[in-house]
This record gives sequence, C-alpha cells and structure tokens, in this order.
Amino acid sequence: MALDFIASNKQKKIDENTQVFSLEKSDYDKLFNDAKPLNQYPIIKKFDNYYADTTILYGEIQPLIKELESLIKIKKLHLGSIIHFIDFLEKSFNDGLNIYIYCD
Repeated sequence: MALDFIASNKQKKIDENTQVFSLEKSDYDKLFNDAKPLNQYPIIKKFDNYYADTTILYGEIQPLIKELESLIKIKKLHLGSIIHFIDFLEKSFNDGLNIYIYCD
C-alpha cells in the first residue's frame, strides 16, 4: 500500500490525468525514522499519520523541499524515491498546485 501525493489546484479537479507521486510504505517508514525529532520538520509532520488524508498547500511546498533536503544532508537519507519526490514537488510548485495526500 502506497501513500499517494496528488498535485492539483483544487481537490474537486482531481481526475485520471492528475499528476501523482506514490511513496511506498517502506520508504515512508525510513523517512519518518530519520525525521526525528519530528517537531524540527513541521511540514513532514503533517503527514506522519500514514492513514490520515491531508493537504500540503502551495506555500508549504518550498519549506517541505527544504526539510527533505535537510534530511538528505544531515541524516544522510539516501532514497531514490525521495529525490523523485522532490522533483515532483518542484514541478507542482512551478505549476502553482497544492498536494493532496491519500493512502490508497
């Protein structure tokens, strides 16, 4: 079961053509094992409950990218999926979109 990050300007406009990034549970677990203490990563903390739907607003995307890059640099988090996730976030930011998070 993966955690899906869906890029859209409005939740109502999500359809089969909407950009999606899926983060596998094992990579999610690795990310949250490294993101401790979690209060240092407030945007990552928004999706710490794997089964709870949440939203990353457009204005939170750049801070989320910085938090992920910090984990890569400081905690030596080396997951290819996180690099792809950052790419997805950058494209979403450049397109002016929010990120809607769902566990499928």
